[in-house]
Amino acid sequence: MELECDLIVMKFLFGIGSDLFKVIFFTSLIAILVFFFYFLVYRQKNNSKKDGYYKFSSILLILGFFVLLFDFVVLRTNFSSKSSNESATVADGFTIESYDVRLNVNENNVVDVVETITVNFYEYGHHGIYKLIPEWLEYTGKDSKIISRKSKIEDLSATDEYKIDTFEGKRRIKIGSSDNVLSSGLKSYTVEYQYDMGEDPFDGFDEFIFHAFGDYWGTTINNASLEITMPKSINNNSIKFFNDKYRQKDVSSYVDYHVVGNTLYAKVSPSLNLNKSLTIDIELPDNYFVNCGNNYGYTSLILCILIILFAVIVFVRWLKFGKKHTDFSEAVEFYPPEGFDAAEIGYIYKRDYGSKLVISIIVQLACKGIIKIDELGEKKKVVITNLYPLDISKEINRKISVTKLKNAKTESDAKIMNDLFCDDLTTIDITENFDKFYLDTRTLISNKCIKINYDTINDYTDESIDKIKSQIREKKNIVLPEMSTNERLVYDQLFKNNDVNVLDEDKKFYEVFNKVTNNLQSSLDDKIVDVVSYKNMAIASVLFFVSVVYFGGAYCIFEDLNLKFRILYILSFISLIIIFVFSILMKRKNAYGEQLVSKIKGFRNYLIVAKKNEIDQFASKNPSYFYDVLPYAYVLGVSKEWISKFEKIPVPLHDMGNFDYCSMDSFNSLLTSSSGSSGGCSSCGGGCSSCGGGGSW
Repeated sequence: MELECDLIVMKFLFGIGSDLFKVIFFTSLIAILVFFFYFLVYRQKNNSKKDGYYKFSSILLILGFFVLLFDFVVLRTNFSSKSSNESATVADGFTIESYDVRLNVNENNVVDVVETITVNFYEYGHHGIYKLIPEWLEYTGKDSKIISRKSKIEDLSATDEYKIDTFEGKRRIKIGSSDNVLSSGLKSYTVEYQYDMGEDPFDGFDEFIFHAFGDYWGTTINNASLEITMPKSINNNSIKFFNDKYRQKDVSSYVDYHVVGNTLYAKVSPSLNLNKSLTIDIELPDNYFVNCGNNYGYTSLILCILIILFAVIVFVRWLKFGKKHTDFSEAVEFYPPEGFDAAEIGYIYKRDYGSKLVISIIVQLACKGIIKIDELGEKKKVVITNLYPLDISKEINRKISVTKLKNAKTESDAKIMNDLFCDDLTTIDITENFDKFYLDTRTLISNKCIKINYDTINDYTDESIDKIKSQIREKKNIVLPEMSTNERLVYDQLFKNNDVNVLDEDKKFYEVFNKVTNNLQSSLDDKIVDVVSYKNMAIASVLFFVSVVYFGGAYCIFEDLNLKFRILYILSFISLIIIFVFSILMKRKNAYGEQLVSKIKGFRNYLIVAKKNEIDQFASKNPSYFYDVLPYAYVLGVSKEWISKFEKIPVPLHDMGNFDYCSMDSFNSLLTSSSGSSGGCSSCGGGCSSCGGGGSW
């Protein structure tokens, strides 16, 4: 009994079950699996829920965008009935000697079709022929309106061996056997099928329009004849023949036709040179066809409605969970919000990452007198010196082994090498003045004139080095100025091995970018971010991905929407845009975060519009006012404006090195130096068918 139930379920899902159910079921399953994988596997690596939701949403939005491109570029091209290659088809080794079409039209607009095609194979190697029968057709009525119309094809068969498949959006019957090669000469084929043309689409009148013979056989159709039996009488004067779908090429004069009772007999004149479909158009009184079937399904309709519904849901949730708080005005602020370093202000204001925030911390450390920054040499290499040095070489018995590889190029470097490698030595050990050694030999190392074999400081872990430094500070009573967590991270990274750092030669300095970013996320996100909004962003991104899949199914694959409702395709596409846009806009800060942002904006505006007399007042009370504000001005992108305020205001001397803090070029140099050392850093920052046709195979 259980086996029988399982078979019924499998049959429903993969056989008898509706296309709509399968699309919804499998799309939902994929979305659930993505959710499950991300939050049970990847999410565990993140400290911030907000960051997890944000990355998950970004992945789905990007993935959905590419699926949408796939819908239009691949699916729509494959399923479109207007193939650019069809018109170029050329018959290969055969001609059509006669083509007889017999139509028995029923009162409900269902046509019983019998086609007899006689083919002359004048080249050896053919297996048979194939015929394409479209379900979607394009018509032009007597009112000159072009419409697309869906028909149903049933009971498709042939008198010979055949196979049926779908090719370029059309039903294809392939007659013949791959095991049997036909001999040259005449061969007749009979194809039968029922063509349900559905409800008459015209208002105030009925029309019977049929594209006989099919387009793009690639050869002239000789001896073409047509017999149509209508369910009721027809007016001989209401019959017209066209050589195209748009009623522009009237070829009625080339067709010999007459009506006997309800039957029309027609034969195409050889002078027409028929090499494409012949359209028969019979104008009929209104309600000539009755009890016509509905050939349009509900799959595309329901999918489009679901997409529109998703857009409404996303918009409503944005109003509730994503719309920014507007209760805070931007009052003038003379200082940044208290208790936040420059990196934190930059992260809160614009969610900056990486090098820019780290540079602001370096400047802040210099402004506090903890470090000094110098630019040395013609290339203005940025050298950062620790003003609270710790000589740990004695504690760890440090030694550097150096080998000479080749002679130096410049006179100054040659002198340094001669001082190092006296008495024709090729390998030496450095046991003191380590900072000076690395500073003096930086160009020798970069030019590969010398090689560092080993530096015993690398044998110690970061934890053990930090422990030794703490012990030295305690022994010598060295008290570091108070530093924020981000300042301490940057400070420790700068002077990890030495008390002097040549920034653009420090190959591992970029490691601090991620450290600072991770600290900002873990310490600030839960305080300033509305995590619920990010959760709703993730939900909206899932709805976007699902909607894109639904749209691809509705518009590109099933395409069974009634013409009366085709505007739903446009509304669905607009809904996709709405879902995408409001998914991005969904994220927001909480009330506290928005309050901080308003204060930061007020402070930033002040830095731009501040007047000289106002600055004079603050500078007289606080001589370090320029330096206190400088890192924040830099991270807020207004350092140029802030520096220009002090062109006529004397800035007190500060032991910060020869680095030009009043020059924008110097800031850019510092940024380039630190970024260049990274070697790559992760935190840096409806359609309609042709008239069919066929060919040989």
